[in-house]
Amino acid sequence: MPPLSASRSGFTLIVVFLLLIAGVAPAVSQTATGVEIRALEHTGPGVVASEDGRTFVTAWQPSSISVVLVAQEGVYDVCVHTERGDATTALGCQQIQATGTEQRANFDVSEWPVNATGEQVLVAEVYNSADGETVTSASHPLTVFPAEGDADGDSLGNKRELEHGTSIRVADTDTDGLNDGAEVNRYETDPTSTDTDGDELSDGVEVNEHGSNPTEVDTDGDGLEDGVEVTTYASDPTTGDTDGDGLIDSEEVHQYQTNPTSEDTDEDGLKDGPEVNIHETSPTAKDTDGDGLNDNEELNRYETNPTEVDTDGDGLEDGREVTVTNTNPNQGDTDGDGIGDGTEIEEGTDPNSAPGSNINPIDTIQPMVVILVLSLVALIGGGFAVASGRVRLPNEIVRIAQSPERDAGTTPAQSGEPATESQQSPEEPLSDEARVFKLLDQHDGQLRQSAVVEGTGWSKSKVSRVLSRMADEGDVTKINIGRENIVTRPDSVPEHAKSPFEDQ
Repeated sequence: MPPLSASRSGFTLIVVFLLLIAGVAPAVSQTATGVEIRALEHTGPGVVASEDGRTFVTAWQPSSISVVLVAQEGVYDVCVHTERGDATTALGCQQIQATGTEQRANFDVSEWPVNATGEQVLVAEVYNSADGETVTSASHPLTVFPAEGDADGDSLGNKRELEHGTSIRVADTDTDGLNDGAEVNRYETDPTSTDTDGDELSDGVEVNEHGSNPTEVDTDGDGLEDGVEVTTYASDPTTGDTDGDGLIDSEEVHQYQTNPTSEDTDEDGLKDGPEVNIHETSPTAKDTDGDGLNDNEELNRYETNPTEVDTDGDGLEDGREVTVTNTNPNQGDTDGDGIGDGTEIEEGTDPNSAPGSNINPIDTIQPMVVILVLSLVALIGGGFAVASGRVRLPNEIVRIAQSPERDAGTTPAQSGEPATESQQSPEEPLSDEARVFKLLDQHDGQLRQSAVVEGTGWSKSKVSRVLSRMADEGDVTKINIGRENIVTRPDSVPEHAKSPFEDQ
């Protein structure tokens, strides 16, 4: 390469200045000798980009520089070098035989020198081979990226950026909110894909806003994709049971049609999970059985069955018993008179009266009248005839005392007749606690909670409620054996299930 000299550069500037004074607009590198550099082209694997007149290349990959020129016939030397400040790095020279037409001088760069990286200027110069004078030159900005550098500051080296297909000059290639380095080194996401797992949430949104895994479609494994949870149901993609009601989010959405972000969808005072798993009530209906009482009232206030319209089977709906007839929805015969509440309502009697209060008042008045008349007879004396040792009463008195209605109201005990089985008082019904004790006695003092459900015919919720009450009072002991309880009398608890501190 001919040596660079100030005289050559000065000569070129003088020629251009004279042309401007003469009103001639020269080409980029046109000189009076008729030599013109029309382009500086940079191609090859090492070329990263070319924009705004600047070319970006990698130092460790090969590239090729082409100097496109037109020169009048003659022999010329074409040389290429880079300039950075006062430093100059030669890239090579090539001699051509000009023909007066467009020609190319090609320079292959297999690897850029270590001292030729960073921002600099690529310069091409044409010399006259005969005298070594500079004929023309051209240049453009050039940036050379070193292999171990990090041009965009994303914590991913230049060479590794190319390995992952990311941009050396842009920190977040896929514009998903995560820098390329973080995606590769920390989250193991694809830095060239906005949504690595395809769950409709960008990687940055998953990491920065929701804390979900950008490489897992369903981070919490609840059966709902992260994107669906966030954009459709507003549930938490990192928690299987967003509202903590005992039902996982997908069950709420697909199986029970409940709200996964509200623990009590129907606002009846019961959480959705217990409604489904314990009480067997509907988590989307306040009054599952439609009896006029909401499920929470039935369970916690009236202790009725929220899945049965008529808990005690007396023909009256639970709600009607509570709000209208004021009868006990858990007792078919509230006043214990042997007549069911529903029957009493149909016959017009009071189902809340004490036993015997429905006797016709005339049944009490008639015997009193007889006694009063007999007393008067004894006092008055001869007013009545006595025949055959019996007092002969006026016919009206005798008729009243012996009327069929009177006889119909006489009980077997009053008439002296033996009572039939149907006339005997019914057996006193067992209390809930007594029924549980009876079942325990039949099973040597212990049995599974599910057996209590089968033996009593009660709902799971009622069994759970009754046993909890009895356990609180110390009448029974509940022993957990996984997903079920063993119910025992306190004195029947197995030795292995007792507390180690019980003797103390």
